[in-house]
Amino acid sequence: MNFDKYDNSIFIVKNGSKKGIIKKIRKTSKLLNIKVYTLTELKKKWYFDYSKDAIYYVSKKYSVISEVAKIYIENLYYAKEIDDEKMSFLCSLKKELYSNNMLKTSPLFHKFMHDKTIVLYDLDNVDSFYKNIFNKLGKSNNVIKYSTSEEGTPKELYPASNMFEEVAFVTSSIVKLVKNGVDINNIALANVSDEYHFVIEKTFKDFNIPVVLPNKSSIIGTIIVKKFIELYSNNMSMVFENLSELVKDDADEKIYQSLLNIINDYSWCDNYNNVKDMLLSDIAKIKLPEKKLKNAVRVIDFLNDFIEEDTHVFLINFNQGVLPVDHKDEDYLSDELKQKIGISTSIELNVKDIAETQKKIRNTKNLVVTYSKHSLSSELYISNAYSDDLFIEKQIDTDYTLSNNYNKSLLTSLLDNYKKYGKVTQDLNILYNHYKEFDYCSYNSEYKGIEKNKIQDKLGNKLVLSYTSMNTYYECAFKYYLEYILKMNKFEDSFQIVIGNIFHKILSVAFTDDFDFDYCWNKTIEECDYTFSNMEKFFLDNLKQELMLVIDTINNQLEYTTLKNALYEEEVLVEVDKNINLYFKGFIDKILYKEEDGVTYVVIIDYKTGNTDLSLAGIPHGLNMQLPVYIYLLKNQKIIKNVRIGGFYLQRILDDITDREKRLDSLKLIGYSNSDISVLSKVDSSYENSKVIKSLKTTSTGFSSYSKLLSDNEMDKLSCIVSEKIKGAAENINDAKFDINPKELDGKLVGCNFCKYKDICFMKNENIVKLKGITKEELFGGELDA
Repeated sequence: MNFDKYDNSIFIVKNGSKKGIIKKIRKTSKLLNIKVYTLTELKKKWYFDYSKDAIYYVSKKYSVISEVAKIYIENLYYAKEIDDEKMSFLCSLKKELYSNNMLKTSPLFHKFMHDKTIVLYDLDNVDSFYKNIFNKLGKSNNVIKYSTSEEGTPKELYPASNMFEEVAFVTSSIVKLVKNGVDINNIALANVSDEYHFVIEKTFKDFNIPVVLPNKSSIIGTIIVKKFIELYSNNMSMVFENLSELVKDDADEKIYQSLLNIINDYSWCDNYNNVKDMLLSDIAKIKLPEKKLKNAVRVIDFLNDFIEEDTHVFLINFNQGVLPVDHKDEDYLSDELKQKIGISTSIELNVKDIAETQKKIRNTKNLVVTYSKHSLSSELYISNAYSDDLFIEKQIDTDYTLSNNYNKSLLTSLLDNYKKYGKVTQDLNILYNHYKEFDYCSYNSEYKGIEKNKIQDKLGNKLVLSYTSMNTYYECAFKYYLEYILKMNKFEDSFQIVIGNIFHKILSVAFTDDFDFDYCWNKTIEECDYTFSNMEKFFLDNLKQELMLVIDTINNQLEYTTLKNALYEEEVLVEVDKNINLYFKGFIDKILYKEEDGVTYVVIIDYKTGNTDLSLAGIPHGLNMQLPVYIYLLKNQKIIKNVRIGGFYLQRILDDITDREKRLDSLKLIGYSNSDISVLSKVDSSYENSKVIKSLKTTSTGFSSYSKLLSDNEMDKLSCIVSEKIKGAAENINDAKFDINPKELDGKLVGCNFCKYKDICFMKNENIVKLKGITKEELFGGELDA
């Protein structure tokens, strides 16, 4: 198209074509004054636009979810005064929103469009709604209809047995194009539906062809968005100030900016708490940023995107109901009503879409079309847009010279069919004779290794460790790989986990002056995202009494300490090594502290709902380091200065002990205390026969042998060991060392405890790393703890 003769004109284009048209215009020899509007932009400027306040208003007034409210508003464009209940409702709603200034008109737009040259670019098959606008434009403007030519030659059409064969053929064809000198950036896949993603990723990887697929995952599960939900309040400035501290790389920045854009859409709102559900629903629709690859096959929207002449397009999935999409009489406005108000019915849209698809196929210069005859469960049919004069049908000719990895994968599948159904094919004979040493039905569980740069890409060039993730790595490196790199663990709430969260949340506010137990209990139960069964509701009443006992007991324990200041649910993020972007993160349930003569005496308490090993025997091997980790976090946090640790403890807040005296005893703190009596007396005034700390007492010769005591130097040494183990784990993770190496400590196989991945690793005895626990004497030069 010669754009020079359309200077000072306005182009109306399909919704996805704007960028491509503008790019074409800019390639012309001179600077042209051409304005480009999409159909949606034209609709909103010609009639009205709306923002989130209109959706919120309709949602609240008519008690519908925001998605339904938006459907109502979108159909206001078609509202007409006719004898129909839906139309009467829409007309009434339209007037109501206009009167409340919630529909924004552009009166200057009509003046701007007056007496202009309007080019309708390739819009022959649009909805009648838009044709009505075009007719109105024609009354005061010079309207030119420009249609791309339909003189293209018939395209090659390849039927495939299934999507696996279809994608393999396409990938092979792309390999050949690249080998023949075609720039991979000029190769595109079209009509890629979600079910094709896995097959494309796997097959393209087998052929070593990079491809950029649209991201299907929402940002809702990211750390930044989770933190946003946690901090959510009416003070959004404060929320985003805290969120900005989590932005570490470009991906984080894009997520952060996406959240900001969403908030800007709600600038009309007086109280963000009122629109929380609607706002979070919008956030859930935002996809994670796509990875940017400089040289890769890309995915395009076949019908809407502007396709350059030198682009080689592989149109896959050319099946009925997929391309074009099959419109049905299921819209808010029925076909009968659409006919009355003069817009296209579902039948008319299907005819238009078939014509538009056929036209686009004819006009796309370098196009190959494929479709599948069968899915995994049923027979499939070719698209309704098929026409004899449109295609030359050809058979897929398998080329075995392009990828050994794919050949072996295909051979495995063919051998499966032979083993199950006795099916012999030509492909099976060819591949089996070639790969005679092929190990079918054999499995080698050994970790084969991956490239370091792929680990860095997966981690986003940043590594954040915690006690749990670090302990997992030292228990078994392969378990860490599955859990934290491949993220194969699907987390699901259980009753026990929910109760633990409820207890932790209430205990974080239980010792404030205005604490109301019943109110806090009911509110926490109401807010927790979990549906309790009748049996679980019965247990809740007993657990409520249990929590009351825990709170009363802790209040009594606080009478014996001079450390009256407290922090609860404190998150500590330590920058371990700036050069390699290494961080260590931890949460401390409770910190008690007191400043005296420039020194801050501190006690750490972590609430536990299960059993925890207090032994220090595995510390040199990076195992069971939870208590020492608290020392490390406290010594490296920036909230409290000049810290001197009085003790670090666990407290069992859930137990199945029914005897009251034994239960009270089980609520004593379990852990290690400072051996300096001047410090210990501040922590626990009853230390001679402690009513707070388990097994702490004195005898005529000093402290009981059961007392767990450490000096300041010994605590410092534990903190140093933790630091070394963090750096050691990080170095191995960054080096992609994920061998199957479960640890056995003093005869106990700790690496396989509660492991969910036994069906993946198939651990053998020779994989077990046998370790010897260390004694306290070996660690510090003192006697072994009881």
